[in-house]
Amino acid sequence: MLRNIYRRIRYKEKCSSEQYIEHLRKKGCIIGKNCRIFDPISNIIDTQNPHMIKIGDNVRITSNVVILTHDYSWSVLAGIKGEVLGGIGEVTIGNNVFIGMNSIILKNTKIGDNVIIGAGSIVSGEIKKDSVYAGNPAKKIMDIEEFYQKRKERQLDEVITIVKNIEIRKKRKPYRNELLEYFWLFEKKNLSIDEINLIKRTGEEKYILNNISNRDVQFNSFEELIEYCENKIEERNGRI
Repeated sequence: MLRNIYRRIRYKEKCSSEQYIEHLRKKGCIIGKNCRIFDPISNIIDTQNPHMIKIGDNVRITSNVVILTHDYSWSVLAGIKGEVLGGIGEVTIGNNVFIGMNSIILKNTKIGDNVIIGAGSIVSGEIKKDSVYAGNPAKKIMDIEEFYQKRKERQLDEVITIVKNIEIRKKRKPYRNELLEYFWLFEKKNLSIDEINLIKRTGEEKYILNNISNRDVQFNSFEELIEYCENKIEERNGRI
């Protein structure tokens, strides 16, 4: 409680995602439901022109993201030509969008629905829906369906790597909450509190929970998954 009070006093409107979003709405930004700004203290969202920002539902903004609606480079022209030539533009972010760390969204940018912006991207112009963009300047890397297939294919390799490192460094088997994002591989109904909270943070709790039991899982239990990983680790070590 004291920590929360301290954060409110020191960081004011940036003390939490909820407080910062409410502050931006009061300033004039349009922000939809189930949005989350993971590290408000590090973010810069241009409130000089808040009426030029529109953010949809289920948008996740990570650390050190900058959203700009203006460009002050005209000050150089003012020094040469003696004229004031303003530079202000809209930023529109659609529904179900993820913006990776250290990305910069420039004025006159329109991001479609179901988009992933990779970390460190410089984004401007039209970003097509159902796509993954990354780079400086940000370019389309793949469709969201291709990203989905690649992510599914990587699940087991990622878990094996996590299990290997935990067992080497901590000298024990992993705990279930250390594989929090991978419960989909083995669990259909008996979710932990941490797993339920993970689902809630997506903003799609009802949709996910409706689907969770109507599917086949690769493993019958967490323990079976760990055993599989350990066998794979032994096989790989035997081939070296």
